[in-house]
Amino acid sequence: MTATVKGPLRTHLPLMLKIAVSLGLIGYLLFIQIDNIGDIRAAVSQADPALLALAFALNVIGYLMCSWRWQLLLRAQQFVVPLIELIRAYTIGIFFNSFLPGVMSGDLMRAMDISDRVPSYTRSFLILFVERLTGMFGLLLLAVIALPTIGWDVVSRTGIGWMLLVVAAVLIALTAIFLSRHMRAIASRLGRLRGLGWLSGIMERINETSMAFATRMRVVYGCVGVSFVFQANVVLHYWLIGLALGIDLPLMIYFAIIPVSLFIMMIPASVNGIGIREQAFLYLFGQFGVAGELAISLAWIAFAMVMVQAVVGGVVFALRRKRSKTAVAGS
Repeated sequence: MTATVKGPLRTHLPLMLKIAVSLGLIGYLLFIQIDNIGDIRAAVSQADPALLALAFALNVIGYLMCSWRWQLLLRAQQFVVPLIELIRAYTIGIFFNSFLPGVMSGDLMRAMDISDRVPSYTRSFLILFVERLTGMFGLLLLAVIALPTIGWDVVSRTGIGWMLLVVAAVLIALTAIFLSRHMRAIASRLGRLRGLGWLSGIMERINETSMAFATRMRVVYGCVGVSFVFQANVVLHYWLIGLALGIDLPLMIYFAIIPVSLFIMMIPASVNGIGIREQAFLYLFGQFGVAGELAISLAWIAFAMVMVQAVVGGVVFALRRKRSKTAVAGS
């Protein structure tokens, strides 16, 4: 009886802890850090709808760019997948990332959605891993270029420089390990060993994927370039929301603040970055005199736009399943 209780508890404990962190940070924000919650409602209600619509359009364009980047990496591995299918899979992934965190990963659903095109889940996940890496390199490059524009006193006071240095070290280490000859040699050796069962196949797939990318680094560099443009588009998205709210900050400050905020939100300590997102915006935008209610309104409007896209992803997923059943019944 005890074992059956401990099993589910152990499985759901990380998600429960993330929910607790999110609730705790939001509670601290609303009851301690913000004097009047009504100020947030007033700021959102007075936002310029035309600028918000334009910001949302840029968000959609960004996901189209991500789908194209994914397609480039798949082609480098000799997998041909139509862009429309990748857009569909990406949209479905947004839904699962947003509404079922820790239960079904968006990347898992993306891999499953194109499993008829990429039958190896190992290779599919490794391609998605490289896609994530190129995205973070693009974000890092954008932040490093923009950093001097906000003043070194702010950089030293906020610790942004050290944070980006740690991120750069981690990304370079992960890339070097994955693309290294030593790693491929070890994976190849393990893949030839008998008695490893399914693990032997995984080692072979790791070796194949790493070799394909290592011999086509021009594609990987190109995807970093695509990621750079995509991340610049993300910054413009936030800047437009800020303009809609009446936040009077130069665009270049957004180019320094937003990448750092996004890196902070990647810390897997809360659900969808809820709580962490608000604290990051409150602190970083506060360094430039932006009122707390405006910083929080900016964070929440941007998050609401992602939720709208997630709902669309849920609808796409539901309709896709119905079409699949019809096709099976017809055959």
